[in-house]
Amino acid sequence: MKYISVKSVVEAYKGFQDCMTNKSWGYLALLKGCNNSIEPSVPYEVNLDGVSNFLENIFNLSQTKKQYNSGRSLYVVFSNKWEKYFNDQGKHVPNIYDIAVWAYRRMSFEDNITIESILQKFASEFNIPLNIVSESFNTHAVNIEFSNSLYLESTLKTELKNIGVDVSRENIDAKKGSVVASPGEISRGPFVQTLYAGLEITDYVLILQSDYHSLYGNGIKSEDKGHKSEQSDSLQQIFYGAPGTGKSHTINEETQNADVIRTTFHPDTDYSTFVGAYKPTTKEVELRDLSGHKVVEDGEVIKEDRIVYEFVAQFFLQAYVGAWKKYADANEDEPQKQYLVIEEINRGNCAQIFGDLFQLLDRNDNGFSDYPIKADADMKRQLQKAFAGLSIAQRDKVNAMYEGKDVVSQVLCGDILLLPSNLYIWATMNTSDQSLFPIDSAFKRRWDWTYMPISNAEKDWTIEVGDNCYDWWQFLEKINEKIGSTTNSEDKKLGYFFCKAQDGVISAKIFVGKVIFYLWNDVFKDYEFGDAIFNDEDGSKLSFDKFYTSEGKNSKVVEEKVALFLKNLGLIPIEISKEESEIEDEDGNTPESNSRNYDKFTVNDGAECAKNKLAIECIKEYVKLNPDITAQEVYEKWTSLGSIVPHFIETKEQFDSRTDNSKRSDAVNCYGTPIYVARNGYGSNGKADILMKLVNEKNWGITIKKIIK
Repeated sequence: MKYISVKSVVEAYKGFQDCMTNKSWGYLALLKGCNNSIEPSVPYEVNLDGVSNFLENIFNLSQTKKQYNSGRSLYVVFSNKWEKYFNDQGKHVPNIYDIAVWAYRRMSFEDNITIESILQKFASEFNIPLNIVSESFNTHAVNIEFSNSLYLESTLKTELKNIGVDVSRENIDAKKGSVVASPGEISRGPFVQTLYAGLEITDYVLILQSDYHSLYGNGIKSEDKGHKSEQSDSLQQIFYGAPGTGKSHTINEETQNADVIRTTFHPDTDYSTFVGAYKPTTKEVELRDLSGHKVVEDGEVIKEDRIVYEFVAQFFLQAYVGAWKKYADANEDEPQKQYLVIEEINRGNCAQIFGDLFQLLDRNDNGFSDYPIKADADMKRQLQKAFAGLSIAQRDKVNAMYEGKDVVSQVLCGDILLLPSNLYIWATMNTSDQSLFPIDSAFKRRWDWTYMPISNAEKDWTIEVGDNCYDWWQFLEKINEKIGSTTNSEDKKLGYFFCKAQDGVISAKIFVGKVIFYLWNDVFKDYEFGDAIFNDEDGSKLSFDKFYTSEGKNSKVVEEKVALFLKNLGLIPIEISKEESEIEDEDGNTPESNSRNYDKFTVNDGAECAKNKLAIECIKEYVKLNPDITAQEVYEKWTSLGSIVPHFIETKEQFDSRTDNSKRSDAVNCYGTPIYVARNGYGSNGKADILMKLVNEKNWGITIKKIIK
């Protein structure tokens, strides 16, 4: 094996002095981390540990290198001129061999290594095609000497010192300087952190902490290029978007089965209600006389309830203590995650609510607070009680992040506050409410921002008005187009989950009470309802009061006005869906079916049943397995699967209230109360397979198997 000689390494360092800045090496590390050929406008997920370890290995001069293992990622998107970066950075174009020698200065090579093969290796590993290498770098060959053994880093330090490099510390940069921060530290080191400084870097690359596609929409998804999206790894994240885009729902899905403490900000939220404060509480105490002696009657000390003031931990402290306790429980393993979820974060004054906790939001590459803060006396006493008897097995690992200071002891004694890496603070923000308390840029910078676009959730929801139904998504497309053209704003638009459907149906009453009220009161009020969609049949304006009869507390929705508004918007009633109009046999086949399918299913290895009987047999079995369950409980449990087919499961009241003449449902007796289950709609659309998958994923004591016929 051969190694590049220390002489050639020093010559390489001298060679890139006037053309490779710290930023240039950071940029090069990002290229290496993409693990794919670079294409403009394609998002890449970059493993931060790979970037950190590469920079640490070549710019740290200690014999033993620090290893990074945070599991975190950055997302980068390169511009159409990404390959021009190295041409624009110094007095002259860098020599590719100087860069390759420094990058490979500690690498072993086969005995037959050539400078041509080094160039090919570099181009491949740093994802720069050879034709671009020749355009972006000076490719004039240089003499590279090799040695049979790897030099000591102390030898290199001596040689670099002789050419004027400051080696007073173990870490150097690309410009002969000595630096405090480790080269691999993303937030403090001189190589990647400097890429964030200024806007000129955006001519070549966008560097993001969240997935590009989730933030900016219609680009190529990172997963399309084999890059994994990891929004669930973001420690501090705000999900933002128009009302009803599923922000809270997304958080619920991401945090399923985790420990979640949830709060909602509002204008009266302050530091004491978010963190903790002294509050009056009732406490039983011993009664004493004026001289201080206990009052005893019949040999018993008399007690009374008194109001005392005690420190009460609120949402933040509850989550903070919970996270550190999980760290203690983990011993040497990965600790469980603790989530603090803040709904409507911009409805409160964040600067006032967070106070000095703001400082804790700066996290290092390992996920811990960069800058601990001192706890006040009251909080210290509370934390001492909460952490009594606690020990952290990974204390040495944590303390090593703070130059050996025993920060863990200070945390457990309540002296300081320091966020651990398993404390996740996630929040939601309706952009339509952003005028309540604007969030300043310093606060914003400490969060990852995940945009929740308005999209079709494909739930097939309908708006029911009289005997007609209208497609909910078509309505959203039409009304959002009007909102955009009228207000020139995305913030007031409606997301798919703005209004909650019952079994896939939004009643006229709910539609008027939530949707119409919002449109009239919050969106179009300041625009004088000038659009034709607000015209009544007689030419007057369709004012909000016209949607209700004038009967006081017995007022009802005037469905004719709802239908008129939807007609003005250009919506027409949808015909009864094919699934509802076509009568299927029990196998899901109709007279019009081009091909017929007779696959069967079993429930808990029972008798075979056809597709349209599967849901009925499942629910019969579920009722049988749960003899104490009520019909309402069965309904609530099975509706959690979603509306798999129209009227998938209904209560007796819902079934009786339906006016259509195609009530293709069967009653399942639940200990005296019927539940109605659809026996239609599971034809050649895969719905029976969907039902099987959903049920088998639940721990309900039911297993469905498919028998191919």
